[in-house]
Amino acid sequence: MCNLYTHRIWQGFVLTIILVLMLPACTSFKGMFGPEEDPKIAALQRETRQVSRSNTATQRAVKDLYNKLDTLDDKLLDIEEKLEDLADREPILITPGKITLPSNAEQKDQERITSEKIESPEKEKPPTTVPKKRGVVKEKRRSVSSTKPTPEVEYNKAYKAYTSTRYDEALALFNELLKEHPTHHLADNAQYWIGEIYYDIENFPKAILSFKEVVTKYPQENKAADALLKIGYAYSALDDPSNARTFLKRVIKNYPFSDAEAKARAKLKELENLR
Repeated sequence: MCNLYTHRIWQGFVLTIILVLMLPACTSFKGMFGPEEDPKIAALQRETRQVSRSNTATQRAVKDLYNKLDTLDDKLLDIEEKLEDLADREPILITPGKITLPSNAEQKDQERITSEKIESPEKEKPPTTVPKKRGVVKEKRRSVSSTKPTPEVEYNKAYKAYTSTRYDEALALFNELLKEHPTHHLADNAQYWIGEIYYDIENFPKAILSFKEVVTKYPQENKAADALLKIGYAYSALDDPSNARTFLKRVIKNYPFSDAEAKARAKLKELENLR
């Protein structure tokens, strides 16, 4: 019994030694077939091969297209040459039943007829004239001569009379302009210069009334601030400082940052010093 047990121990020991000796051999045997391939790398390699094949097919298709384009260019050149050849040929006359080429004699006759028509055109009949009516012409001339000058011309004429101190003439012309063109853009100027005329001749009550017309009728026009200022001046000339200060203050309030405002402040200061 003891011998059997010892025998089995020896058998196990021998098998262990054999397995130990076989391990390097197995390892070297496995190395003979190479390392195990990674599946991801294999898949990537397959995709790369597919892309390469696709690029090759695309290049082939592009090459075919270039070949077709070259063929089309050749055909177009042939067509253009044929068209130029047809254009250089003599014109043909097409009739309903047949196609004939014009002969040299017919061409010469046609050219002769055309040249005769050009050299001897038909005389045109002179246009019939309608006698003018003298009465109508006179009436038109009279209407042209009676045309009134423009408002600008009237205004310049009146202003020139004012600067030349022809006050009566200037007053008449400015009043006529206001009567004929009350809404013209020069109407406020005309009304203002009427006030200036009365102010110059020291008719201050009429000057105040004329300047008030400017302020009342044309408050947004360019002469409104100056007219309000001259009202203050006129009241000051009439020894009415209370009304003068009232209108001068209105200039400062209603028209700030204007030349009239600076003059109104100076006049107010002058009136204050007179107290």
